[in-house]
This record gives sequence, C-alpha cells and structure tokens, in this order.
Amino acid sequence: MRAGALGRALGEGAGALWTLALVLGGAAAMLSGLDALPGWLRGEPRGVRRVASVDEAERIMRSRILLPSYFPDSYRWPPSSIRVWREGGGAVALAFDARDGSPALLLAETVSGTGALTAPLLPDSAVIQKQGAALGEGATLSRIVSEDGTLWNELEWTAAGRRFVLRGRGPLDVLMRMARSIHGAGR
Repeated sequence: MRAGALGRALGEGAGALWTLALVLGGAAAMLSGLDALPGWLRGEPRGVRRVASVDEAERIMRSRILLPSYFPDSYRWPPSSIRVWREGGGAVALAFDARDGSPALLLAETVSGTGALTAPLLPDSAVIQKQGAALGEGATLSRIVSEDGTLWNELEWTAAGRRFVLRGRGPLDVLMRMARSIHGAGR
C-alpha cells in the first residue's frame, strides 16, 4: 500500500513540475515576443534593438563604442537613434540629425572583428561611385543614393580591430576629419 501511495505522490509531483515548466516556458516565450514587438512594429530587422543611450549600447555590447573626438556643430548630439545588433560579433549604428532636424550622419561599427557591416544596421542604398580612401589599407570612399534618392558620402575602413562605416550628407572633408578623430580608427 505504501509503495502505491508513494508512486501516486511521485506521479502527482512530476505532473506539477511539468505544469510549472510549461507555465514558465510560456511566460518566457511571451516576454521574448513582447520584447521584440516594438522593433517589429517599427520595421526593424530581426535581431536589431533600439537603445536609449550610448551607455546602454555599451552595456549590451559589453564593449566601448568608439566615437569621433571631432564632432561639428552642424550635427545634433545626442544621436537621434542608436541600434545594436548582437549577432556576428556585434555591431552598433548611431544616427545623427542636422541642426534642421533632417537625417545627416550615420556611424556604424563592428564591436568585435572586422567583418562587413551588414544590412540590418545600414539602410539600403545604391553605390554610384567607389574609390580608395586615405584612411588605411582597404579603405573606400563611395557616393551612394539612399532609398529616398538622397546622395550621401560613405567612408568604410578597418582599424583598431573593427570595421567602420561613416555616412554623411555634409562635406567630405568633415567626414574625413571625423573618421580620423576616432581614437585608433583612422590614422
């Protein structure tokens, strides 16, 4: 009799544990879905997350974000948007508006490694001209057209163990100066 009661008690305990595991698993899945919902509603690619500050991006990426020490007054600080992408070693993109409020500058960088910065962080564009740039080996300067038809200059280079992209609508000499002012990234 005792063995039967013990068996039933163990069976009921296993059932309770199974129910608890299903409830916790369901709650975790629901919270993960709710966390992804704002990005999905904004049309963000999967895996990209908007954050409120450079400090928050650094906490999430567990790495310092390299920023230019030269930052002209023609751009607004703080960034208008900061997006992080943790896949492939991680990357971050910071968008800046001009003083008039229009999009004017994008700085993207890998956090670990020098792989290409992929589409999740960079808006679609078409390259209309490309040439070498004086920012080190493999650096390029491109003239690109965004989806809305706006012309941008884009610098892309590798330094300090990272890959950088700096897109701007302003003068090319300003972009070059900003790129060179990123500590260890544009010598």
